[in-house]
Amino acid sequence: MVFAPRERYALSTKDVLSWIFDDVKYDPDKPVYIDAANAERSISSREARAIVRQLAAGFDAAGVKAGDCVCVHAFNDIYYPLIVLGIIAVGGVFTGTNPAYTEHELKHALTTAAAKWLISEPEILDPLHKAARSLNIADSRIWIFNPLPNQQVPRGWKSWKALLEQGEKDWIRFDDLDTARATIAMRLFSSGTTGLPKAVDVSHYNVTAQHDLIWGRHVANTSFEDIHLFPLPMFHAAIAFRAHTSTLKEGEKTYIMRRFDLEQFLANVERYQVTCLGVVPTMALNIIKSPHSRKYSMKSVRWCMCGAAPLRPETQAQLQKLLREDCPVTQVWGMTESSCSATRFEYPEKDTTGSIGRLIPNLEMKLVDDDGNDLGEVYNVRGEMCLRGPTIVPGYYNNPSANAQSFDADGFYHTGDIGYCDATTKLWYIVDRKKELIKVRGFQVAPPEIEGILLDHPDIVDCAVIGVQHLVDSGEPLEAPRAYVVRREGCTERDLDEEAVKNYIKPKLARYKWLDGGVRFVNLIPRSANGKILKNVLRDEARKESAGRRPSKL
Repeated sequence: MVFAPRERYALSTKDVLSWIFDDVKYDPDKPVYIDAANAERSISSREARAIVRQLAAGFDAAGVKAGDCVCVHAFNDIYYPLIVLGIIAVGGVFTGTNPAYTEHELKHALTTAAAKWLISEPEILDPLHKAARSLNIADSRIWIFNPLPNQQVPRGWKSWKALLEQGEKDWIRFDDLDTARATIAMRLFSSGTTGLPKAVDVSHYNVTAQHDLIWGRHVANTSFEDIHLFPLPMFHAAIAFRAHTSTLKEGEKTYIMRRFDLEQFLANVERYQVTCLGVVPTMALNIIKSPHSRKYSMKSVRWCMCGAAPLRPETQAQLQKLLREDCPVTQVWGMTESSCSATRFEYPEKDTTGSIGRLIPNLEMKLVDDDGNDLGEVYNVRGEMCLRGPTIVPGYYNNPSANAQSFDADGFYHTGDIGYCDATTKLWYIVDRKKELIKVRGFQVAPPEIEGILLDHPDIVDCAVIGVQHLVDSGEPLEAPRAYVVRREGCTERDLDEEAVKNYIKPKLARYKWLDGGVRFVNLIPRSANGKILKNVLRDEARKESAGRRPSKL
């Protein structure tokens, strides 16, 4: 038995470009993408269409073939989405990499995604070039992305603008379900919370379904103008669908930040009277705790969504107080493998319970136990959440073992998240990651519960909890919670030490949830680009410490 969707809708089977450009329902000359740092830089739908066709001609002339993977290594810019669409237009597959990546990380990404062509900003070219050389990717297959006026093309390299000099070429068109499902548009990376990131193949059908089942319905439900601000990195699944396709599909005014800066972000919300915000928990916490949130007004915001990791109800309520009085602050749940969102609330629904909402239309859910047995359509029972539907990706690229582990014979993707559906409200709640639950003497401990309490401490600005092995009095090794803690600026060991943290927890939690695994103070908590805690990194640190090796400095 599965949890069936409340609604089902007919979906497009067109290619992404035809779906975006063939039936534009707004003024094609109005600015859609706008540079938040310089609002005079903007792109309309009509301009975007022409540039995408020019890029298709340029990529074709360069030798990019259908199925070739093209990597974009860049910070956010109004032209970034057009590069992505140009790649897709010629039949290529877009992949993006983190501008902060080292040569080692880039080599893994390029290898995993099978990238054959590269586009890089000049400032971050060096590590990418070294990685490319080690993989025998010729310099002739690398373009410099220099969209800003002050960006120079290094001597001996060619600008991406050369791609615009080959005339125009129509994109590869189709309108067929099998083709839409089989044709890959993007190769995005999983968050890497349980190991090295895997390359996730995203089809044309996934891209269009994600919008039609979520964002298209959101726009239809709102009576105000959607004005967006995008500070999250465009290479990541958390924003890729909104940034590269949905914005042009709906024609929403969207301001692009090159990268996230808290004060600049808040200033932009006020300056451009932003009405719709997407945040991750770390952003929400930083906004709440920053004095800048009292310097700039966020009262224009009429709808706010948080994803990537659980947001505590208390944090949710604190953030809401900074926004328009009737602004809903709700959570969304999803992952790269579900083309981003799988559950959400419909505007103008509100929530104060920490729920992730309900299944999006057309998506099915089943719960399984630790052995993979179907629990049936049961309420208030925890299990691993498994998904099936049009937004679930075909699988991981060139990774049959990961596909076998993650996708079952019935086509369900096993998310690794533990959750339940409330019997009364039919709302879903996340408990934890399957691999992150801590077993203490047979009791299950969910790290977010401890993390939430720690974040209430005025001297703690960030934290993460993992399970580690420690010796009890009998000499037997048992698993116990350990906290990694970031003190607030100016706070010293004299103000907050290990015993103080442990004692803060004790009166608030049952004995088996105490921090018997210890407390470690760090400069930062390792996170993925979209804010998820990389607990595998912390586990590696703990293993090094246990083995007597010096852990790296976080």
